[in-house]
Amino acid sequence: MKKHTLIYWLFLLPSLLGVALFYVFPFLFSLYYAAVDNLGDMRFAGLENFADTLSNPLFQQAAGNTLLFIGLCVPLGMVLALFLSICLQRMGRGRVPATLALLIPLVVPSGSIVYFWKVLFDQNGLLRKLLLQAGFSHEIVFQNSWAMGILVAVFLWKNVSYNIVLFWSGLVWIPKTYYEQMALEGAGAWRQFINVTWVYLSPTTFVVLLMSIVNSFKVFKEIYMLYGPYPSTDIYMLQHYMNNQFQSLSLPQLCSAAYILFLAVSLVLLVLFRLQKRVTDTYQ
Repeated sequence: MKKHTLIYWLFLLPSLLGVALFYVFPFLFSLYYAAVDNLGDMRFAGLENFADTLSNPLFQQAAGNTLLFIGLCVPLGMVLALFLSICLQRMGRGRVPATLALLIPLVVPSGSIVYFWKVLFDQNGLLRKLLLQAGFSHEIVFQNSWAMGILVAVFLWKNVSYNIVLFWSGLVWIPKTYYEQMALEGAGAWRQFINVTWVYLSPTTFVVLLMSIVNSFKVFKEIYMLYGPYPSTDIYMLQHYMNNQFQSLSLPQLCSAAYILFLAVSLVLLVLFRLQKRVTDTYQ
């Protein structure tokens, strides 16, 4: 057993060294930059950078837009993915082509699809031209309120397919006898969903929720390609704030914002883990 354990650790050692070198050490070292005044005199500032970041109107705007974006796209993506997964499971004919059509976003290169979004949703893109030709006024077509909806649509197209795969893997493990027993007792489709599907999908739903939150922070490439580094205030995200701080070499502000985001996400994940454990213990 000791020999096998040593072999396992030898295989894991390159990956562990890579994670430590490129992720753990830089992340810990960035705490030093978050605690100094500037890169010139390197004066110790304590929590001053964190207080300045939290009181920064740009950071507050970016944090609010990011929370709004997550609050819109994560529930919509989960509900849509679960609905499509159940529909695919109950389909007879046409299941294979429908599944392939829904999983296309997983295999399409991100670079080409970002260019497609740019052609479609750009300031002078195809969608705005079609709306103008349909009779909509310039004020409606070019107002900034469309931007957040476009970003949510881009996120859904990009991530719903991945969530479908996760929900599908959870659905196939639910025994069919449970549904048959509920049907014999006179339960309809809604009661079967609440008492069987939802209960046994709770661990999968938790995984999908975590992955959706993580993926919501990865939409910056699409936003950057569509609206540039300085978009309107309605879609100015935390990724924009950090990217602009990096370009201006404001490392203390960048590192303090990164640690604030890290603590916030860690707190959310801790609460979700506690809720998932409580739900699991309730049904066991």
